[in-house]
Amino acid sequence: MLFASPCASAAAVQAEHVSVELISESNALVPGKIAWFGLHLRHDPHWHSYWINPGDSGLPTRLKWTLPDGYAADAIVWPAPSRFEISGLYNFGYADEVLLPVAIHVPDDATPGQSVSLAVEAKWLVCREECITGKAALDLELPVAENGNPGEALGAKLFQAARSATPDPVSWTGKAKLHGDQIEIRLDGAELPKIEGLDVFAVARRVLGNAPAEFRRVGDSLVIIAKKNDYYAETPAMLDLVLTSRMTNGHVRSWQVRVPFVDVATPG
Repeated sequence: MLFASPCASAAAVQAEHVSVELISESNALVPGKIAWFGLHLRHDPHWHSYWINPGDSGLPTRLKWTLPDGYAADAIVWPAPSRFEISGLYNFGYADEVLLPVAIHVPDDATPGQSVSLAVEAKWLVCREECITGKAALDLELPVAENGNPGEALGAKLFQAARSATPDPVSWTGKAKLHGDQIEIRLDGAELPKIEGLDVFAVARRVLGNAPAEFRRVGDSLVIIAKKNDYYAETPAMLDLVLTSRMTNGHVRSWQVRVPFVDVATPG
């Protein structure tokens, strides 16, 4: 375990081809409020870790929290992924550095003036052409206070970048249909992205094929044609998607959308 005095982050652990660090956005925990923590991963050049859906191979990063009574941790709020092609396989995840944010719920009866230790066991898979598993036990101690102040400048920038990389929920409508070995997704709504620089990722595994999809404009609709996944077993009721678009200035925008899945072989 790594222990730290009340501060915004614990010392980083250097593992094979990646360093990991537990960071708090604030320097104190406030009763009844949400405290944001994040696992900060810095990858060696050309190495990457994985999104919630890793693609053709790989495993997503896992977090197992040990918290005091009354505290609770939400799931990771996954930033939009990038696509990696290695030997004909397509994987989804993160290179360079990324912060994986998690909301920690502080109980109403947390006592100001006390210090609280929050621990997490992180497990990950980091890959280039070969893959290496890793894990670390990280511990961060923070005081409980009536008010929390923003953490160090670096930590604030990391959380800001993570929020900017979180897909924006949109009110687009649409539906997905299965046609033989292809899945057609039609989206309608305001401010649909341009096709240039566009990519799409399914949150659930074994639905869409992991190779890049084809995009078309049909009237005002955006149509996505993807291969059916080789391990496709059944038609889900809903399909959760993340779309990303790389702008001409190099910035990436992302959106999250949910559409009903209509199996054309099913009446209605």
